[in-house]
Amino acid sequence: MAKRLFLIDGTAVAYRAHFAFSMGPRGGLTTSDGRPTSAVFGFLMTLKSLLDRENPDAIAVSFDGPTKELERTKSYPEYKATRDAMPDELFEQLAVMEEVVAGYHIPVLRSKGHEADDVIGTLARQGEEAGMQVFMVTGDKDFMQLVGKNVKMWNLRSSTSAPEIIGPKEVELKYSVRPDQMIDFLALMGDSSDNVPGVPRVGQKTAGDLLQQFDTLDEVLANTENVKKPSIRRSLEENRELALISKDLVTIRTDVPLTMSVQDLGPAEVDREILEPMFRDLEFDSLIASLPKEDEPQIPQSYHIIRTEAELDRLLAELRDVAAFALDTETTSLDSKVARLVGISVSHEIGTAYYIPFNLDPPILESDALLERLRPLLEDPSVAKTLQNVKYDKGVLRTAGVELAGVDFDTMLASYVLSPGEMGGHGLDTQCLRHFSYKKIPTKEIIGIGKKQKTFDQVDVDLVGRYAAEDADFTWRLRELHAPLLEEYGLQEVFHELEMPLIDVLLDMEQEGIAIDLPHLEKLGADLQERLTTDEERIFERAGEPFNLNSPAQIGTVLFDKLEVHRLANVRPKKTKTGQWKTDAAMLEKLAPHHEVPELLLDYRRLSKLKSTYVDSLPRDVHPETGRIHTSFNQAIAATGRLSSDEPNLQNIPIRTEEGREVRRAFVSRGEGWVLLSADYSQIELRILAHMSKDPGLVESFNRGEDIHVRTISLIHGIMPEMVTPELRAQAKVVNYGLMYGMGASRLANETGMTPPEAKKFIQSYFRALPDVKEYLDGTLESARETLEVRTLFGRRRLLPEIESSNVMQRISAENMAINTPIQGTAADIIKRAMLDLHRRLSESKLRAKLLLQVHDELVLDVPEEELDQVETLLRQCMEGAAELCVPLDVTMGHGRNWLEAH
Repeated sequence: MAKRLFLIDGTAVAYRAHFAFSMGPRGGLTTSDGRPTSAVFGFLMTLKSLLDRENPDAIAVSFDGPTKELERTKSYPEYKATRDAMPDELFEQLAVMEEVVAGYHIPVLRSKGHEADDVIGTLARQGEEAGMQVFMVTGDKDFMQLVGKNVKMWNLRSSTSAPEIIGPKEVELKYSVRPDQMIDFLALMGDSSDNVPGVPRVGQKTAGDLLQQFDTLDEVLANTENVKKPSIRRSLEENRELALISKDLVTIRTDVPLTMSVQDLGPAEVDREILEPMFRDLEFDSLIASLPKEDEPQIPQSYHIIRTEAELDRLLAELRDVAAFALDTETTSLDSKVARLVGISVSHEIGTAYYIPFNLDPPILESDALLERLRPLLEDPSVAKTLQNVKYDKGVLRTAGVELAGVDFDTMLASYVLSPGEMGGHGLDTQCLRHFSYKKIPTKEIIGIGKKQKTFDQVDVDLVGRYAAEDADFTWRLRELHAPLLEEYGLQEVFHELEMPLIDVLLDMEQEGIAIDLPHLEKLGADLQERLTTDEERIFERAGEPFNLNSPAQIGTVLFDKLEVHRLANVRPKKTKTGQWKTDAAMLEKLAPHHEVPELLLDYRRLSKLKSTYVDSLPRDVHPETGRIHTSFNQAIAATGRLSSDEPNLQNIPIRTEEGREVRRAFVSRGEGWVLLSADYSQIELRILAHMSKDPGLVESFNRGEDIHVRTISLIHGIMPEMVTPELRAQAKVVNYGLMYGMGASRLANETGMTPPEAKKFIQSYFRALPDVKEYLDGTLESARETLEVRTLFGRRRLLPEIESSNVMQRISAENMAINTPIQGTAADIIKRAMLDLHRRLSESKLRAKLLLQVHDELVLDVPEEELDQVETLLRQCMEGAAELCVPLDVTMGHGRNWLEAH
């Protein structure tokens, strides 16, 4: 059998991959630190699919070089001159693609002055002459000129469909010309994307008709008098030179000099040592599992389902003897407040696990009796338990009437504390891929998805048993992996004294929930709808026609094609990759001062988002059994250590607008005789900056209780505080906060109205006035470059390997993280310490007040009115005493019937 040679047009595959994976609703793939990876991922999918489907005998890749160095450009400077520059996010991925190709030991070939087409053309002819079957991996029609009996195009339209194979017959069916006529065909019709002129007035159909009549371009030009259509005849006669130039431009060279010939090419070889760390860096965890396993002994997986009472007794005795084990629950719901137990799996030895089903037929014991048999072990604090996402399982067991005790390790939180910025999160499946290159049984394989999704109690016990035992087994493996690393990196205090104890605080907050005023939300929804209708009518009136306000395409047509608002604003509009006008908020804000329609559109979008995100959705979040909203607090998401919340997300309710504040009014105390108490740290991040930098100006100002922004601007300009205007104070406020987030002169100028030179001078003056702040920031960056990490005041760590990156954007992003993480992370640690202390002291004092919410630097409690003074004193002590800084922690408080009144 003839050897099969595959030649990949790297540039074409890269472009296709970039746009295929960048046009989705999420706008493309990126790593957790913001690096674009869409093109690399798409390229990999094509390459992997090719290798899996075809297993080529020989393979090579070619990428285009710079257009200005091409021989075609030298002979015809207009060649490709109208083509848009390669998108920056694609350009910066090309080098990564070459590294990926190297990981498969596939050569990348180039020829100076020539395009990838010419390299492939040369190798294709060599392969054809050597008796090989040649496949050119591309969708570019130019390659059809090379197609022959043993040379074909291989075009992967999607990773799930069969490739499109284009041979001579397919060329004729598509364009009605033979492959050997394709050069002349392309020369006649031209190519606007490459700025190949062709012959004016000759399109695809006319070019095909001419070649069917005259066979070649030379014959066409020699017999123009026989061309029937006068306009085409004149165009051919007047543009003979253009036709010949075009022919030269579209002709793929087959004799360019190369460093390798087809005899030197071989099959791909997967190099795990290169690819695995690369995939980890790119956060392609799913691809790691596809890499061939190294020759190493496999750990046995001995999984057992407990089926009898005698087996259960033996297991319980064994678990008491070992005194530590991993535990996992299988349930009927992701909502721990309503989930019913289906089974419990345990493991205390790598590779061995047991599943205790509650729905076995016949049952081990009736469900209640089985749970009572397990209760003593589960509630025994002397037996250490390890879980993945403790908060969920503990909530499930609490719902079942069991208070899980002895929990000392959460593998999700351990992973988070060790490496908080990991892409893909810290779920069990992700960790197994990341650390063991092991792909666990997907949940959807057990219970399905969509309308046909089952619950675990509806699935065969043997299937669930394997899945559940695997969970417990790998939870134990992760404990064995993470525990020594926490000690090695000095993270035991953050893990054991901060994150682990916080689980109970958050679980209590989640289960307590918060009351909501549904009539208020209903009225607010009606008011917002009335304003939206008014905005809509006014927009249509000013636009002169109705259109879909939720359609960017229609908005763009009205603003730019009809109203030409951009001319009034002297703004150059931009288009999206699909050719639509860009009508995002940034563009509308530029246009708004010059026309009422973009101004009204901004208001319409703001109100519409507020209504859909909160006013309409919050009533749906009310729990049917408790009548309260129970948000879920996430410990293992934000890389800085901050908590986040979802279902619903209460962190981002806008409070700077009247309508946003009205949403807060809907959150109320539990009833008569109760109030909501809100306590908020004042300027905590600036106080932390003062402590860390020890800058005398900041420290003295905070210790005196001065307005820090007034003090800052008076130091900068050397003026008395009473001379500081509101405008000057606002500038100082922007800088005071902005420097912690990597603000430069450009951003300062945008946010304050300064010119860039003024902003640069302002920042220089700032650092002259507060030199120790500058010294601290520079020292933090220097330390981060040396250690590739930063730490908070309490030892929380964030890895920053990208701070050494040769990629400027990656490096700048890492530098910004190096500056803001120690400050923002310390603030997160402080409020967590306050929550722990408050939770403990509320319990010890037997007060009825409950901690309900944590939002950024704010805590919200539900308090009986008769306890208010006592709880305020306790809350202030806990928050102001959460850290010993060289400046005081200042807490502002308020209370009221609802959250708005309290804040």
